[in-house]
Amino acid sequence: MARLAVVALVVFHLASCVSAMRPADFVSAALGDFSAWFGASSANSAGSRGIPSGRTREGLAPGRRKSGCRVSTAAFANREEVVTSPRPHEVMDVRADLPVRFFWGDVDGVNYLTETKNQHIPTYCGSCWAFGVTSCLSDRIKISRRAAFPEIVLSPQVLINCRGGGSCEGGDPGAAYEYVAQKGLPDETCQNYEAKDGACRPAGVCETCSPGADPDPLLPGTFEPVVDYQSWTVSEYGKVHGGLNRDVTGWPLSNADKIKAELVTRGPVSCGVHVTDAFEAYDGGIYEEFRLFNVMNHELAIVGYDVDPVSGREYWIGRNSWGTYWGEAGFFRIRMHGRNLGIENDCTFGVPIEVEREKSPPRDEPDARVEPSGTSSGTSSGTPSPSFTVNARVSPGDFHRRDAPCLRRRADSSSPRSGSSKFVGEALSAEASRVDVSTLPAYWDVRDVNGVTLASITRNQHIPTYCGSCWAHATSSALSDRIALARNGRFPEIDLSPQVLVDCVTGNGTRGCNGGDPTAAYAWIAENGLTDETCQNYLAKDGACDAFHVCQTCDPPFGESRGCYAVTPPTNRVYGIEAHGVVRGEEGMLREIFANGPIACGVCVTDAFEAYEGGIFSDATGCVDQDHEISIAGFGTTSDGVKYWIGRNSWGSYWGEAGWFRIVRGENALGVEDACDWAVPETPKEPQGLPP
Repeated sequence: MARLAVVALVVFHLASCVSAMRPADFVSAALGDFSAWFGASSANSAGSRGIPSGRTREGLAPGRRKSGCRVSTAAFANREEVVTSPRPHEVMDVRADLPVRFFWGDVDGVNYLTETKNQHIPTYCGSCWAFGVTSCLSDRIKISRRAAFPEIVLSPQVLINCRGGGSCEGGDPGAAYEYVAQKGLPDETCQNYEAKDGACRPAGVCETCSPGADPDPLLPGTFEPVVDYQSWTVSEYGKVHGGLNRDVTGWPLSNADKIKAELVTRGPVSCGVHVTDAFEAYDGGIYEEFRLFNVMNHELAIVGYDVDPVSGREYWIGRNSWGTYWGEAGFFRIRMHGRNLGIENDCTFGVPIEVEREKSPPRDEPDARVEPSGTSSGTSSGTPSPSFTVNARVSPGDFHRRDAPCLRRRADSSSPRSGSSKFVGEALSAEASRVDVSTLPAYWDVRDVNGVTLASITRNQHIPTYCGSCWAHATSSALSDRIALARNGRFPEIDLSPQVLVDCVTGNGTRGCNGGDPTAAYAWIAENGLTDETCQNYLAKDGACDAFHVCQTCDPPFGESRGCYAVTPPTNRVYGIEAHGVVRGEEGMLREIFANGPIACGVCVTDAFEAYEGGIFSDATGCVDQDHEISIAGFGTTSDGVKYWIGRNSWGSYWGEAGWFRIVRGENALGVEDACDWAVPETPKEPQGLPP
């Protein structure tokens, strides 16, 4: 009887494989051959004998991460999905309407995929279920916004803190979608990823940390919950494989057909997979591995599909959450229609929507509109005057402590010092020196390049603790933006790590979370290069400067675990700069920004600027003593002639205009035109793992 049972299971499995591998009548599409992103197939005859195919890598220990960060089958309460509209596969002719190939990283030249993640830093955390869900929802928000500013990156840490589907010991993507539907989810500037099981209340959803006030020490400051923040929910969620099993023409559908329809119509989908030692060691190529039974133990995302030009076989393009040093820049390709670790068997989706922003009760008065000192909205002279609003809930010292500034320039700031052989002093870059100011447009904004934002992620230097690292955020964000501009926004998105600068830069009196010098930051990058956020995420505290704190990964704490250890080149990728310097004054800043992109500049933080909520800021105090670093990422002129700069802060998306601001130009308001640092990134190559 036992032998008959085994035979029956084998027959059932083979029948399932035959059904899944139904030949499809594909039509041509005008979306281009995305196999160019990833190179040709590396599949070989070994795969037919059950041996995995695809490149594998040495150095990252196999067998460490497949311990089960995800339930074997995603489920919803009472087994109830929330589906209020027809599923995409129910209203299309899949043979005629689906393109042959599709990739959300390149749709008509636009990358709709948000940043790559790493669930395993700063410690190991089995949170794949949270990353699969939040990355797919973030991508879908970007798709729905047509890649316009702001790019929203939802917080997986909130799901962990609030047990919204699981914890660092694993979870259920279905339950995560249910939590988002019921509670909503903020972006990562509300709650940074810490890779630990935190508390949901009082501040585990959205928080800020203020610098310690005398007589308390500056660090780590005091935290308090934020209520006035933007969140997102889902209007629908369910299993991708649900619904009718035939398309609008009556054609029978496979799981792959349903995934394709959902993917192309609404965006990436979150899927379970059976991780094996070989998949964990994957380094590139089209992966395939035969297994008689697959039990889902990991969650990832499918973001596209293509056809191998060599074999003619279809394959999925997926994103993992193990950092950019894994696979093909954190992505992978895996065979479609079987021999793929069950990746087509248990996929979920959600349809994100923005919810109305909550408002916390004001401390004293409602928001106030501020006009320049001594003027009103329409002066008798007819001279246009800017105006802005302030947030009455913000008190002096909430974001900035003036006696302990986060910007520490040398006393003789008129003679900047770098120590780097690539420092050109107070001068423009070669590209900027060729710009004719008279030919500049009236408006240029890194957040609106042909309608698409090329700005890197919005930051919050003050979570999970207060840290005076404005100098590291401004420089790394400006350089990330410049890399995006140099690459024309091509896939993948690159976000450099400010934490490495906090840990390693010491020049010109830099002291990590106690403040630093942007010139010294670029000097350090010029000599050492800088890794991305998946190597070292932001921790808001000072760490050692060594290989481990430049790029790391962590094993689960059981079995033959190596704990946390360094990842070194060539496994990880380091980004360098060709030259850096300092620019002052409106004209020089305009030329440098238009030629290469954002620059890092100092400002004097006044009470009004700290409470800024929107509009074009103008200063009535006359303060020009720079004590905080931001980046200037564009410029413009209003219809009534007010010139302004476009700036990025690092105080979270709940500050200012989604974390950004505008300030009058040409008046040296807050000293913003006194000293700015620029850096030209080295000619970018494709990130580690992507074939040329």
